[in-house]
Amino acid sequence: MRFCALILLCCLSGVAAGEDRLPLWFADSRQEQAAREIEGQLAILAAADLDPRFADLRHRLRDAPSSGLASRLYTEAYLLIQAFWREIYRFPPGGLTFDESLALLPEVGFATTMAHDAANGRLYERVLALEPAIPHYLAFTNHLRRLAHLSTKPRPDIGEWGLIKPGEQSVEIPAIRIQLARLGDYPGQTDSRRYDLGLVAAVEQFQRRHGLIADGVIGPKTRRWLRLDYEERARLLARAMVRQAHDRHYFAPDHLLINIPDYRLDWVQQGQSRFRARVVVGMPTRRTPRMHTEIRSVVVNPYWNVPSSIMRKDLLPRILVDGSYVQRNRFDVLDRENRPVWLSPDELSKLAYEGFPYRLRQRPGASNALGRYKFHLINSQAIYLHDTPKKSLFDRSQRALSSGCVRIQNADLLANLLMQAHAPDGPPIQRYLGAGEPRWLTLSQPLAVYFVYWSAWMESGLAQYRNDIYELDKAATPNWIMSAAQEQISSER
Repeated sequence: MRFCALILLCCLSGVAAGEDRLPLWFADSRQEQAAREIEGQLAILAAADLDPRFADLRHRLRDAPSSGLASRLYTEAYLLIQAFWREIYRFPPGGLTFDESLALLPEVGFATTMAHDAANGRLYERVLALEPAIPHYLAFTNHLRRLAHLSTKPRPDIGEWGLIKPGEQSVEIPAIRIQLARLGDYPGQTDSRRYDLGLVAAVEQFQRRHGLIADGVIGPKTRRWLRLDYEERARLLARAMVRQAHDRHYFAPDHLLINIPDYRLDWVQQGQSRFRARVVVGMPTRRTPRMHTEIRSVVVNPYWNVPSSIMRKDLLPRILVDGSYVQRNRFDVLDRENRPVWLSPDELSKLAYEGFPYRLRQRPGASNALGRYKFHLINSQAIYLHDTPKKSLFDRSQRALSSGCVRIQNADLLANLLMQAHAPDGPPIQRYLGAGEPRWLTLSQPLAVYFVYWSAWMESGLAQYRNDIYELDKAATPNWIMSAAQEQISSER
């Protein structure tokens, strides 16, 4: 049964059109404009491949022999799109998954309302209201339309392996030029076999927008993204757009945004970016969760209370080999009443083998795993933002390296900006650093924090893609991307 609304469709198409008038969606230029808008929205959701009814409707609209049939199909498409977004927004913050089928049911009382809007010339505005409220929506639709066109062309023949360095010649260079020109990175000629400076600049741009090191060397990872099928590109981008629309539905105007696959934090105030930084997120086996939470306090010189899972998986194996690891790294051993327990290195190693009945807490300082700053989040999963003594990690392009919490580059600058915004009359935050003891500084009002998973988006007219590090797009992603996302190797080309 097609969308359980065929009787409603026939009825609706006749309400707005008398016997001597064209059917709904064809009665005037404004209604035809609304029909074109429906086609664009339908194309996006068909590309996302989340429900086969969208692609089926596109094909039936393409082959519709009459305006009367097409009108009923446009109305069916409207109903389906409306039901889709209504269902998507029912998922709680951080809770949207693509693992289950969606119950897409038409809105009660829809026929009368829509017919009234059509009769009063408001059909186009009603269709526009279906568009998700996300930045660069028009760029999304234009790029997906381009990818749909490219999918009708044969893909350039680019191999999986081999390095091509600037200045070299290769029989693959013309095919690489064609692919980069199609994807919007290269405006030059496509026949030369020499890897010249113009093509190097295009490859570096392509690498940046796929989360790779922009060194201009065409290696296995750059080749993998160059070889990605156009329909797969469209599917990844369209699904990411759906995720973004869902997440932004809950956003406050002032918030911190952590995009996990992009390894990026952005402090947004009234639509403008105030602070951006690279971050380190949880490794695939210890994921940073998608969630909505808030910062209420900044902790200067924090203790690190080691979670039991990290102690069991990471610290106890080291203590088993070397009991002095505890003292050398400034850990306190505490009993259940938080009283210090004094144990020799040999005793610690023995307990690490037999069963460790205590917990560990690392004292504040430059070598503390949380660094000098912790941004306390309200959640039940012991996830927070913090500084780190391992600054070199931010130089890597693949930064899924933590145990779930998020490490922030330039955490000192973020801490200062937060306190200036929320406690402008207080002393400079550096005043507390030298004290050596934890100091909790409360914000004047909580700041919303959103952990999202957007593996693709539009920026400056170009599509940006990132590795699916947690395999959330597994159904839409070729195996090579998923395996590449797990690689932590030095070659990131």
